[in-house]
Parts: sequence; C-alpha cells; structure tokens
Amino acid sequence: MNPEQQRTSTASGDLRVVAVTVAYSEERDPLAALERLAPFVDHVILVDNTASGHPKLAGRGSHERLTILANANKGGLAGAYNAALDRVRAAHPNATHVLFLDDDTDTSAVASLLGSAAIRQWAARDDVAATAPAYVDRATGIRLAPIRLSRFRYRVLSRHLQEPTEVAFLINSMSLWRVGALRRIGPYDERLAVDHIDTDYCLRAGILGYKLMLIPALTFEHSIGRRRKYELFGRTLQSGGHSPARREMIGRNTAVLAMRYGQRYPAFAMLCLTRLFYECLGIVIAEDRRTPKLWSLAKGAFCGALIRPSAGSGDVTTGTRGDTNS
Repeated sequence: MNPEQQRTSTASGDLRVVAVTVAYSEERDPLAALERLAPFVDHVILVDNTASGHPKLAGRGSHERLTILANANKGGLAGAYNAALDRVRAAHPNATHVLFLDDDTDTSAVASLLGSAAIRQWAARDDVAATAPAYVDRATGIRLAPIRLSRFRYRVLSRHLQEPTEVAFLINSMSLWRVGALRRIGPYDERLAVDHIDTDYCLRAGILGYKLMLIPALTFEHSIGRRRKYELFGRTLQSGGHSPARREMIGRNTAVLAMRYGQRYPAFAMLCLTRLFYECLGIVIAEDRRTPKLWSLAKGAFCGALIRPSAGSGDVTTGTRGDTNS
C-alpha cells in the first residue's frame, strides 16, 4: 500500500484526517517532523503558540497542505486547539477526523497509527469519539496506566494490556477524534489553559455517551514534564517533574475538575485526591526543590477548591470559548 492509499483507506470508508500540532517551545523546530507527517494526513494545521512568534516560522506562510496559525498563547494549549478546530470547521468541511499532536510527539508513529486496522475499525464507529495508542514516557519508559471510571468506582488497569480497551481518559497527543464528536462536545475549556484540558474533554465525551478506545498494541513516545523513575515498596513509579508554577496549575485544575464533576462522579473526586497525593509522593521521593513545589501544589489545589463551578461549566451540549482570566 503506497502512502496515499494508506492515508485514505479505512475498513469502512475514507478517513480524511487533519493533523493539529502546537508549537510552544522556541527550542524545537516545529517544521522538522512535518515532512514525515504529511504523507499520512490530508492537511496539517500548525498553531504557533509562542508569545512573540516562533523564530523558525518567520516568513513562512501557509500552503495547500499546511496552515500556520498565530495564537500567541491566548487561552494556553486549550486556546490553540480551539483556534485549530475553528479552522477545521471553516476550511475543511469534509474532514472526518482530527489528529492531535504536540511539538515533541514522535510523528514517525503516525504511519502505524493511521495504518492500523484496529484504529480504523474503532475510528469508523459513530459511538466512538476518539482512539489512541498507548503513551510511553520518553524519559522513564513507563506506560501510562489506563483508567476506567463509573459513578462510584474507578479502576486502574494493567499497563500491559494488548487488546483494544474502552477507557475513561486519553491524553491529547496522538489521539484521533471524530469531527462530529468534537462538534458535539464543544470547545476546550480555556480557563484550564494547559493541564487536564484533556481530562475535562474526555469526561464531557463520556457524559454524552461516547466511548474512548485505547489501542495498546500500538505505542508512541512522548514527554509530559521531566518525569523521574523511583521505586516504592517494590513498585516502579514516576514523578511529574514539573516546575512550581506548573504544579500550582496542576493543583488548581485538579481541584476545579473535582468540584465540577464530583457530584456526577464521586469516584472521580476520589481519583483527583489520589492524583494529588501521588504528585506529593513523587516530589518528596524523587525531586529537588521540594518545598516550593509542594507549596505551589497545595496553594493551587486550595484556590481551585474555592472556585465555584460557573454556569455552563462542563456543559457538553453548548458552550463558548472560555474566559482565560478565571
């Protein structure tokens, strides 16, 4: 199968995929991986989310297969995604799926992703909002543990699954979303800016009755923070490796989502508390600058718990792009 056939062929018809990637680090060349990506998607939208414009994109314009959007970090990563999705709706009405990527995502895995029979099978279903391979942290080599969620219980699944599995959460990077589902779910919440915008989005998808499918036979490497591996009671764990400022955002957004969805899913509120404890544990055991990181995490969680969910928060049937100043 040649690249053009692989790009468009599916088990039940055509996948017309627009890839969305966000450039936020001036240290990386956002164009470096696009050549490997281009043969397998119909169009690429590159959102420049650097504050004053990425130097590698200076003088570069859009063309038939590439659109470059300047977002200047308005609304954080959520704002960049929303700007891209607005362009998908306006300029690519025939697109069936959106593939989200980060600027450090290993795009060489895209060929395997879109060429996978399992991905194509699940992506073609109307009741599936998104499919994704398993994420492996680039620094530690540890797979993300999948989670299932019901109202009163959450369950952490094995990291060594091999069969396609319905899960409660997928990270945005390398996730393939149906355009129709994105339209129903609505925009990303820019009030969250960066951390847990995908957690919020997955919960909103689940509330609408959509499935999220993990295809663990496929993997890709990705970095979230600067994770560090450590051992505890014979188990291998990993710390987040984020700065104090990001720890404050993580604490805040975790608490905000616990308050937002805790009544509908009491088990999710418990999961949020567990995640905060896990963050603290990793800081204490594996990281430096422990005091400022713990203080920032606690401060963020306290402030987030005081934010009353506003009218329409988590509204999955309507909604507007959020106020980034909350």
